[in-house]
Amino acid sequence: MKRIIHVVHRLDIGGLERVLLNCVNTMPADEFEHRIITLAGYSSEFAALLEHNIQVISLHKRDGNDLRIFKRFYDEINRFKPDCVHSYNLATFELQLVAWFARVKLRVHAEHGRDIIDPEGVNPKYRLMRKVLAMFTHRIVPVSRDLYSWLRDDVGVDEAKLRLIVNGIDTEYFSPTHSPTDNKKFVFGHVGRLAKIKNQALLINAFYAATQQSKAFANNCALRIVGGGECMAPLAQLIDSYQLTEKVELVGPTLNVKAEYDDMDVFVMSSLAEGIPMTLLESMSCGVPPVVTRVGGMPEVVNALCGKLYDSGNEQRLADIMLSLFFDPTQVSALGSKARDIIVGQYSETSMVDAYIRLYRGEW
Repeated sequence: MKRIIHVVHRLDIGGLERVLLNCVNTMPADEFEHRIITLAGYSSEFAALLEHNIQVISLHKRDGNDLRIFKRFYDEINRFKPDCVHSYNLATFELQLVAWFARVKLRVHAEHGRDIIDPEGVNPKYRLMRKVLAMFTHRIVPVSRDLYSWLRDDVGVDEAKLRLIVNGIDTEYFSPTHSPTDNKKFVFGHVGRLAKIKNQALLINAFYAATQQSKAFANNCALRIVGGGECMAPLAQLIDSYQLTEKVELVGPTLNVKAEYDDMDVFVMSSLAEGIPMTLLESMSCGVPPVVTRVGGMPEVVNALCGKLYDSGNEQRLADIMLSLFFDPTQVSALGSKARDIIVGQYSETSMVDAYIRLYRGEW
């Protein structure tokens, strides 16, 4: 039995967290025992989705630097005696120093994407932190080819330590069960954390611009934004300022994202930076064509046959794409069908979980 400690900033509804949830729930319970350590708490509702009696422990980190978490994490290592410590994203990377000091046999760090503090990955301080911390880690796992190249070429991580594992989903669960004609309105949908890095204000601005250019669009289209986060209030104010409260809805967070995809005609994203978002894979698997920014790993997934790409920040281009898809339902259907084919063929949950199993076994 191998014991794995997973370290995340917070366990709550999100793409990285769903990757973790799917992996630990799917791996054979007779071979792996998991424990999840968070820096800053967790959602009990989300944690309830964990199977196999997996324990979640918070280190109760204070805002800013809190050196107490290093002692607390060291104590958790001594109690659980893990064979592997797996940290996720920069906020938890420094705890690999504790794992190294405790002589944990296998130390793995995963990069799922960059945050608003450094969306382009150019900050020399954070590059240096990653390069130094990588020296205390056995394996670094980027989830996209974009992140792989950046870690190797720009950060300077030894390529021998890099293992590319792209995110994957359950394509049987996330399967098409809707039709564009099911909706009274033509629905542009978005699922994601409401944060500056996701730039949802651009979605609202572009949708408003499209309503000003076409009365038919204004009368027959809706925008649904699913998720919670620190930008909820300013986004609500922006919607109100455009007098779009009857056309644009902030749904809030939900654990049943499948039902949201079923109501969408087109999936839209406006991120400033990304890895390979789970919401993109899930919606495409449901046959919903994507319209996303040309950032991070998203161009690795989306091409002209299955969706639309536009430059980050280009509000008018997004408005134009929204208008063109609304007026061309045949194109929407064709793009959605191809989107489904791509996910089934290249982004299965089984392949992702098998890769992590090999990693934890020390076979890769």
